[in-house]
Order: sequence, then C-alpha cells, then structure tokens
Amino acid sequence: MAKKSKGQVEAIASGMGVFVSIISSLVELVKKFGGTMENIYHLVTPEGRVTLEKIAQIIVGEVEKVQNEFLKLISGDENLTIDAVDGSEIIAGSDDMFEAGIDSDFVKWGANERGVATVETPVDVHELVKNATFTQMFGSLSADVSRFCLTQHQIKTFIKNHRNWLRTDGYATLFLFKSNNQFFVANVYLRSDGRLAVCVYEFARDRVWTAGYRYRIVVPQLAV
Repeated sequence: MAKKSKGQVEAIASGMGVFVSIISSLVELVKKFGGTMENIYHLVTPEGRVTLEKIAQIIVGEVEKVQNEFLKLISGDENLTIDAVDGSEIIAGSDDMFEAGIDSDFVKWGANERGVATVETPVDVHELVKNATFTQMFGSLSADVSRFCLTQHQIKTFIKNHRNWLRTDGYATLFLFKSNNQFFVANVYLRSDGRLAVCVYEFARDRVWTAGYRYRIVVPQLAV
C-alpha cells in the first residue's frame, strides 16, 4: 500500500470528522429504538469486516506517521521483513559478523540474554530528523516502546539480509532490544572499509543524538 502524503492524511482526517458525526447520529438513533452495538456495526459495515474501532486505529496510525517530529520513515513501500528465527543467537561473540569490534558492555551489563522464537516480522526503517534521546526517538512512535523491541537474533538476521539499509560512513543504525528485563539499544556501524562494529547503550541514557548525522532506526511495523 502506498504511503499517504500529509495532504492526503489531512483530507482523510477531515473526511473522518464528518463520518464520525454521521455515525454518532446513527448510533444515537439505533440506541433510541433499542438497537445493540452489533446492529450498529452491521449498519456501518454490512459485510462485517471492518469495525468503527478498526477505522479509528487506521486513521490515527496514518496521522501519527505524518506528524512524527523526530523520525522520518524512509523504507516507504519496501517490503522489508526479518525471517522467522528461534532466538538462540546473540550479538556478543558474533565476531564473524562484527569484524570491526563488539562492545564488551554487552556482557558487562547483562545485555547478552538469548531471545524467544519469533515469526517472520515486517519492519520499518526511519531516519532521525530532529535531535533526540532514545526515549524521544522510540517514544515518538508509541508510548509503549516495548512494541519496538527486536531480539538479538532478529537484529543479526536483519543485518545479514538487509545490509544495504544500514547507515553508511561509520554512522549508527539503532535497534531496540530487551535483555534481563532491561531495555538496551544496539548501535551498529558500517565502516567505510565495509566492516561492521557494534556498541550497546542503556535505553534510559539521556544522551542527545544529533539529527545531522541521519542515524537510522529499525523497528517492527505496528499492526493497525
């Protein structure tokens, strides 16, 4: 599905305002004559495939994507997915992938816990467009940042299959993950010589990342 422009989303939102007004009147009318919410949903979507709640989720999701002040979606219509994995692989010790070095803090901070098995997962790639902390970056997508965690096995699989989506010139591509009940961010660097390095930061760290370096952020797509 093609991504909508800001103008298109504003037009949809405006149209939804009228739609909601009509539906509200319809709801009151049906309730007045003893109707149920099931009756109302049937009147609004006779084929029963879409509910009012679902429509609202779609609209809110589209508007949030446009209005995000810190991140810009750059993967667009690309069908980027991470294969199903069993969660057994971690970043620490993966010297065959990260030839330019692995931060020892993965072990020191307990950021080396194996993950759970995961199904094939579609992902989005964003670019930082306004200076932000980790909390602001990921929090701008959803208040529940746990929705954007990948396992370390998924992170490695993304790097293996979509290396061309990593930020180049030694700047970081960021991945949120959880280990031993703590949030961390893996910062993957593709150096000019083609080798990879990776550092780990505590999610709560208040460092402000500069938008001018166009850091990339890889997250699971949110289902609407």
